[in-house]
Amino acid sequence: MISKEQLRQVVYDQRNLYYDLGIERNIDQSLVDCPEVLVLTGVRRCGKSVLMQQIRAKRAEKDYFISFDDDRLLHFTVEDFQLLYDVFVEDFGLQHTFYFDEIQMVEGWERFVDRLYKHGNKVFITGSNAKMLSRELGTLLTGRHVSKVVYPFSLGEYMELLGVKVTRDSFYTTEGRAMLQNVQNEYLIDGGFPQYVKSRNVEYLRSLYNDILYRDIIVRYKLTADKPLKETVYYLISNSTHLFTYNSV
Repeated sequence: MISKEQLRQVVYDQRNLYYDLGIERNIDQSLVDCPEVLVLTGVRRCGKSVLMQQIRAKRAEKDYFISFDDDRLLHFTVEDFQLLYDVFVEDFGLQHTFYFDEIQMVEGWERFVDRLYKHGNKVFITGSNAKMLSRELGTLLTGRHVSKVVYPFSLGEYMELLGVKVTRDSFYTTEGRAMLQNVQNEYLIDGGFPQYVKSRNVEYLRSLYNDILYRDIIVRYKLTADKPLKETVYYLISNSTHLFTYNSV
C-alpha cells in the first residue's frame, strides 16, 4: 500500500518534468474528442507517451496526469487508485480529464478506468501492445473505448525530423529525385523508432529488439523454446518486403 504523501510527491515531480514534444504526430481529432476512453497502444518506444503529451498540449485544459513508468510506483495496486484520485482532487480541484501513461503496469486498472468513464470523465491511456491486447480490455471496456495504434515514424515524419524539405520540384529534378531516393533508402535501413532516429545508437536499437522479443513475446506467452521464435523473427526481418502466409513461414 503506497501512502498519500508518496503519491503526492510522484504527481508533483511528474508535473514538473519537461517533455520534448518533437514533431507533431498524426491522430484523427474525432478520436480525441469522442467521449469514450482513448487507448493509445503500440510497440515499445514508438512514441505513445509523446503523442499523449501532444494531445494534452492541444487541449490546453486543466487535467490530471500520472505516468506509472516510475520506480516509486512499483508497488502501486488497483486499490491505490482511489488514494490517487483523492490527491488529484485535493491538490488540483475537481477536473474531468485524466491521462494515465503506461497504465498496463497496474493489474486490474480497467475497473478504475471504467468507473471514471461511467461518471462522465474523459480518459486517455497508453500502454504496450503486449498488455493492452489482453482479454480484460475487451470485456470490461466493451463499447466504452476506442483504440489508436501508434507506429514508429512514417517516412514523412522521418523526413520532417531530419529537416528534409520536399517541394514540387523535388519530384522533377535529377537532384531532387536522387535526394528523395537516398532518404527513402536510409529510412528502409534505419526504421522509424524516434529515439534511434535522433541518436543513431545501434546499441539502443539492439536493446529494444531484445526487450520486444523477450519481455513482450517470450515472457508474456510463457514460451519455453525461444530458438524457433528467434529464427522466425530473423527470417521475417531479413525478408521484410516479401508477402507471407502462416503456412509459408
